Amino acid sequence: MIRAARVTAALLPLVGLALIWAAGARHYQAGTEWEVPIAGYDPRDMLRGHFVEFTYDWPGVEPFKGPPPEALCLEGTAPHLAQVRPARASAPCPHRLLASRAEGEGWDRLMRGRLYVDQDKAATIEQQLQRQDQRGVVTIRQREDGSFTPIAIRFRPLTPAEQAARAEQEEEAGSTRPPPPIMAQEARR
Repeated sequence: MIRAARVTAALLPLVGLALIWAAGARHYQAGTEWEVPIAGYDPRDMLRGHFVEFTYDWPGVEPFKGPPPEALCLEGTAPHLAQVRPARASAPCPHRLLASRAEGEGWDRLMRGRLYVDQDKAATIEQQLQRQDQRGVVTIRQREDGSFTPIAIRFRPLTPAEQAARAEQEEEAGSTRPPPPIMAQEARR
């Protein structure tokens, strides 16, 4: 009898850990998956492991004047995201993403993401992100509580509209850039 009690006492913490792990896995797997285009990126940070850090390119989100919203409302039929708008408490929103309450995150959590990738895939993803003829798309899992997690990344060719917009951005950026320092020095001589 004492031996059975000792075995039970030894196994009880393991059962508790297993239940905690199962609850966490269920929470991670729950939710609606959406495909979100991305913009800028930082493909890897050797100090913190391999990941792709990126900026979400939410369709419909323009720079906000005044304080940024604390939540975004996703519109469309999952996984196809049609538009994103600031979520208001008074307006219904079936697919709400909340800014993190963690210190130092907030609105930044809605605008930037980080996806951890296998070391073998990191180099391939880095090469794909550098190609100008492709668009990165991150799949996020949005949960009922408003939290979300990036879970995958894929690439697709640019649409004609995206190609035109990218060419226009490059043209505008090229006309406003100062000359490289070596050319500026030569021009002063």
